Amino acid sequence: MPFFEIAGIVAAATVGDGVFALPYVFFQAGWLVSLAYLAVLAVLVSVAHVVYLKTLEGEGEKKRLLGLARDRFGAPGFWIGFVAIVIGLLLTLLAYLVLGAQFIRLAVPQATFAYAFTGFWIFISCIALASDREIRELELVGIACTSFIILIIFVSAWPNVVFRGVAAVNGANLFLPFGAVLFSLAGWTSIEPAYEARKRHDRTRSPWRALAGGTLFAALLYAMFAAGIIGSSGGAAIAPDTASGLAGWPLWKKDMLAALGLLAVATVYLPISREIKNALEKDLRWPPVLSRGILVFVPPLLVLAGFNNFLSIVGLVGGGFLSLQYLIIVSVGRHSLRLRPAVKFLLDAVAALFIVAAVYSVYSFIVR
Repeated sequence: MPFFEIAGIVAAATVGDGVFALPYVFFQAGWLVSLAYLAVLAVLVSVAHVVYLKTLEGEGEKKRLLGLARDRFGAPGFWIGFVAIVIGLLLTLLAYLVLGAQFIRLAVPQATFAYAFTGFWIFISCIALASDREIRELELVGIACTSFIILIIFVSAWPNVVFRGVAAVNGANLFLPFGAVLFSLAGWTSIEPAYEARKRHDRTRSPWRALAGGTLFAALLYAMFAAGIIGSSGGAAIAPDTASGLAGWPLWKKDMLAALGLLAVATVYLPISREIKNALEKDLRWPPVLSRGILVFVPPLLVLAGFNNFLSIVGLVGGGFLSLQYLIIVSVGRHSLRLRPAVKFLLDAVAALFIVAAVYSVYSFIVR
């Protein structure tokens, strides 16, 4: 059915290793605050996804997001888009490589970070260079496996599946969840394959239910995972990346979490790598060998340069670069689609929120 296919594509591109920052965020900012961020940002992200899909349908997918930004806003729009999209997505891959190596070490404690990182980098780079059709099939398998493992972690924490010992609101960390939650919910790279799926089915039906359904399903999985991790540990070992605080867990549970981490990385790494390739090759018309070289070698070079703090990367990418990406999506859609005044006002409000978030994130992670 078209609904489940599109919702599955969105969920597969959304559920990734951002989930492993959330137990720490819930613990530090408060469970009620974090759930509120999940709910509100899920709605805003879904609105942006519908806008982007409608824009692609209106354009006939002649250009990707970077090319659309250049057409609508000229050279300034292009360079802002280049920084937000290409560099932001490369930094996202960096976060996934760092955490993927940590999950290999969780399953194989004797492995050094260098060996785990190198092995995982080679493996995931080979998958990232696969064809779009192969990638889409792997994504759907990955989201099914990831959902199953999260469910097991949630159930295995019973009867402690509560946010016991976690404050409802911690005013000192009130803004901490924004970057991590947006990083976790951002799935706009799924919209282009969703557009392809829509072309095979009846396009007269509204796509918003399927797009929102995929995002809300991801948000539900995130809340279950945070509750399961906190319920299992009682908050005693909540590390920023989750994995490094689980040394005391039973072996079977650590292995399951390691498998979840690697599946989550592979599932979301693929659509992001595909978007980078498309932006460089379709919008910038760079040769494939150059685009693939950037895709494969830039993230590990950044790790070697010392950019390996998972939570800092997630916060900066989520609050800064992803806010700019969604700002571009909303702005391009507002200038491309025929919209009622009320809808334009809504998109302006969403755009203003993303601008404030981007400025705050740059201040928090770079200036301060």
